[in-house]
Amino acid sequence: MSNNQPVRVGVVGASPPGFGDRAHLPAIRSSSRLALEAVCTTRPETAKSAAAKWGARKWYAGVEELCNDPDIDLVTVAVKPRLHHPLSMAALRAGKPVFCEWPLALNTTEGREMAAAAAQGGIPTAVGLQGRFAPAVGWARKLLADGAIGRPLSFVVSQMLSKFEVDSDRAWLVRHEEASGALFVAFGHVMDSVRFILGDVANISGRQMTLSPPGVFSEGGTFEWKTADTVMAIAELEGGVVGTVYASNATSPPMGYSLRILGEEGQILLGAPSYYQFSPVRLSVGPLKVSVGRRETDNLEQVEIPAEYFSATALTERDSGYNVARALENFAESIQEGRRFRPDFDDGVELHRIIDAVMTSSHEGRRVAVGV
Repeated sequence: MSNNQPVRVGVVGASPPGFGDRAHLPAIRSSSRLALEAVCTTRPETAKSAAAKWGARKWYAGVEELCNDPDIDLVTVAVKPRLHHPLSMAALRAGKPVFCEWPLALNTTEGREMAAAAAQGGIPTAVGLQGRFAPAVGWARKLLADGAIGRPLSFVVSQMLSKFEVDSDRAWLVRHEEASGALFVAFGHVMDSVRFILGDVANISGRQMTLSPPGVFSEGGTFEWKTADTVMAIAELEGGVVGTVYASNATSPPMGYSLRILGEEGQILLGAPSYYQFSPVRLSVGPLKVSVGRRETDNLEQVEIPAEYFSATALTERDSGYNVARALENFAESIQEGRRFRPDFDDGVELHRIIDAVMTSSHEGRRVAVGV
């Protein structure tokens, strides 16, 4: 693969309203470093339609044909989690680098098999935790590393969203065994922002709950949520920092994302109106408290994020594909340069282990060491 040529991408899962159509395809089309070579769906008519819509050179109605195409340098997988393992394994068997959306798999066992196959073949991988590439998130990590608030002590993070619409033909979204719900999605992404900025989780005590089971399909008809809509946890990181985590899919009105990091000399506050992975994230920094008359108040000032943390693209931070494009470009560069990309499948497995620990803690009512 030449460093001077765009990386040619094959997208598995290109039909609307999936995340491939909403994020992966716009991301690839927006980047001069990436070229859309082919799309793949389960049926010839949808594959052909997606190719026409997005300008792909080729289309396939089967993953094996796409993976065996010698003109494809990189495969992205953006389908329901149940298919992440078989589709990613097909690409790995063909020796193709894989960018697989989060959740990496249905469970840790599948994720480990995927990571092991990649390691055995020496194949680069990436997992879709693209919130790490949000400009404010990257800048917050740099500020913390540079000592902007001194030694970090604790954190409070939350993702508070309302119930989302579900079509009856996508009823898998309401079931825990499909790796859906607040635990796998909202909590997983939120916990990854903590890991990226502050470090890995040592142990965790958590509860997963379904507080509001009734649901209504978008086209009518009722159902019950069979997956968690609320997750609460206390986490201790390997460096000794402790914090609380709250993820909700049952908050009305929604309050978005917030991560407050308290240090010995100040605070960092990240905030976004929705999922931080694809909505603009603001960043504020300041001292712990300042006196104003007879009361004390936060004195956090919103800071400007350096221009180099942004990408020159037709997409904006409000587009689902903005941070996906940044992640894919970085992944493509890492392949060309022969360096490890983060987050890769190993990072995805570690996040699955944290989720396992929350499930164990919730069931047994105790603090659980991650990975034990």
